[in-house]
Amino acid sequence: MIAFAIVMNKDGEMAMPAFSQDEYRARVSRLRKKMADRGIDALLVLEESNLNYLTGYAGYSDYVPQVALIFQDEEDPWLIMRELDTHGAAVESYLPESRILSYAEKYIGSKELTAWQPIGEFVRDRTKSTRIGVEISGKMLGLKGYAALSKSLGVAEFIDADGLVSTLKAIKSPAELTYMEQAGKIVDRAMKEAQGMIAVGVRECDVAAAVQHALTSGTPEIPGGPGPISMPNMAIGSPANQCHSKWGDGAYKMGCQTNFEMGAFRHRYVCAGSRSIFLGEPPARSRYVHEACRDGWLAAFEVLRPGVKSSDVERAFRREFGPRGVRKESRIGYSIGLDWVDGGPNFMEGDETEILPNMTFHLLIGIWEKTDGYIFSETVRITENGAKSLISLPREMLINY
Repeated sequence: MIAFAIVMNKDGEMAMPAFSQDEYRARVSRLRKKMADRGIDALLVLEESNLNYLTGYAGYSDYVPQVALIFQDEEDPWLIMRELDTHGAAVESYLPESRILSYAEKYIGSKELTAWQPIGEFVRDRTKSTRIGVEISGKMLGLKGYAALSKSLGVAEFIDADGLVSTLKAIKSPAELTYMEQAGKIVDRAMKEAQGMIAVGVRECDVAAAVQHALTSGTPEIPGGPGPISMPNMAIGSPANQCHSKWGDGAYKMGCQTNFEMGAFRHRYVCAGSRSIFLGEPPARSRYVHEACRDGWLAAFEVLRPGVKSSDVERAFRREFGPRGVRKESRIGYSIGLDWVDGGPNFMEGDETEILPNMTFHLLIGIWEKTDGYIFSETVRITENGAKSLISLPREMLINY
């Protein structure tokens, strides 16, 4: 049997989610229209950031099955989750008590039972339609989960709904932009903290701790928040060419380069920024790579405006960067917002998505080659007149002597 639970805050009142009830309901309404276009009568949303986007639930609990369930003919979603997680959902989401449901603990960690069975039974109790959409790539679904859900619902094949919610998330509301702008101020502080800490003999872990403290504590006016990617990438070396590495056990020596890629979060909305910081005089090659990356970034930044295509931005970068002779095969940016990568457009060849006002992007130039390593990025917002950076870090080479 599925039960529901509700929890109040310490004052006996419902805690407020990050946005108003009207905002969440407007998002669900737009999603229902997209469902109708696809012929979907019921939609199972599995991606945790999408649950947050549609309901306000802010827990990090997608290591077990959980869904937001949207029906074409109902105004509000249902949340179905592990029983102990309903307490957080009751406090954080905008949903009333009756729409936060749970499955029993016996389905957790069992080799014989799966939570997808009661989840499927609840859906089937509400609709006889076979036009059911599912975020197929959802973290906890997998082949076994898909089979169990299919059996429970009596549906041989679901409609693939991957990316359906992401199309709604690409254009940010004024409130979302405010959170990202606030996060940008925190990134500025954290990067300055990082540069101020780096010196001969300082442990790598202490620099990382200072960065993480700055990202969490925020500014005197703006608290930092948690996010799914809270630890900064922090590749250290000469060159620093590891893409997603963190810090190690060592201490800084003269000649070290550190590539920082970090993001600050406000109510799960992120602003990301990256810089390479050198301890001591950089090699001539590093100076050359920095200029190539910065100039290519600026060329892409200048092109960014409503009406251009994502691929146009990539081509502008290549025109400036290509003749420099530095190898770079990866994309140069992607849509960012809720929980970092939000599934929107990418700056790469072949992506013909039209750029629209209030889209936000992580415009990222990263070099991770055998002999070259460098990173330079900022989060940018698209305005009616062009792109605006959400951070204010210096764009010259960052060097500690």
